[in-house]
Amino acid sequence: MSFFLSINAREDQRSQVFSGVFAMIWMAEAIVTFQIKLLGGTMYVCCHSGKKPSSETDSHHSSFFQSVCIIGYTLFPLVIAALLSALRVPTIVRIPVYSVLGLWSLAAGVSILGGSGVVKNRVSLAVYPLFVFYVGMACLCFIS
Repeated sequence: MSFFLSINAREDQRSQVFSGVFAMIWMAEAIVTFQIKLLGGTMYVCCHSGKKPSSETDSHHSSFFQSVCIIGYTLFPLVIAALLSALRVPTIVRIPVYSVLGLWSLAAGVSILGGSGVVKNRVSLAVYPLFVFYVGMACLCFIS
């Protein structure tokens, strides 16, 4: 995503744009992961059947970095948006497409939160940082 957004930057600013977007994405994912952990959520990995594990022997709790990677998968639709920006798709086309891609990312993030074990009455607290993150990334793709 950082690469696609830095393509349209001036030659002397490409490395700064790449570094800034990379750092912004990583910090936002770290904040969202901490938020999930603080709200009592745990993400599961290594589940053999594809279902939520039923015991400690089925799976183990993921580490911080595994959780960041799991959340990173939800950025795929926004990578498509960044690619469209690099290809200089007309603005009239980008507005509805970016809206759909942003909602796709949010839906993927919410589905991850559904299986994370966040206490039911605190899910909106966990969704809010995701929403701000994805809206910010979609806007960044749009203005580039």
